Amino acid sequence: MKKPHNPPDLMPPVGPLSWGIETPQAKRLLFVSGQVGADPNGDVPEGFIAQTKLVWANIDAILKSANMTPKNIVRTGLYFTPQVEFTGELKLEFNKLRAAFLGDPPPTSTLLFVHSLMDPRWLVEIDAIAVETV
Repeated sequence: MKKPHNPPDLMPPVGPLSWGIETPQAKRLLFVSGQVGADPNGDVPEGFIAQTKLVWANIDAILKSANMTPKNIVRTGLYFTPQVEFTGELKLEFNKLRAAFLGDPPPTSTLLFVHSLMDPRWLVEIDAIAVETV
């Protein structure tokens, strides 16, 4: 089981994330490469939220192929392009999707705005580390 570490002498987490996650001894680790909002045909939906939904679906497919679920995720890396205007409203919508997918306790996470992704249509890329414990 994952144990979050959010010490009271640190600033509270600024989204659905934990400052630290402790797991018992790992039986298996799954490293998920960055996933983007592209379907199997390479089609990319318009808009940040539509792409984000597809990113989580792609990550879910990889987890399922390893007989894991989002509950196994202990870390995510989030990468947004400058085209994403991360307003308060968009942030709330994104965090709602993220929290619904990842559950509780939320994993550790790093969010970066990057110059660009490999394909200029891509607005968001997310990678993950999942753990199955003994």
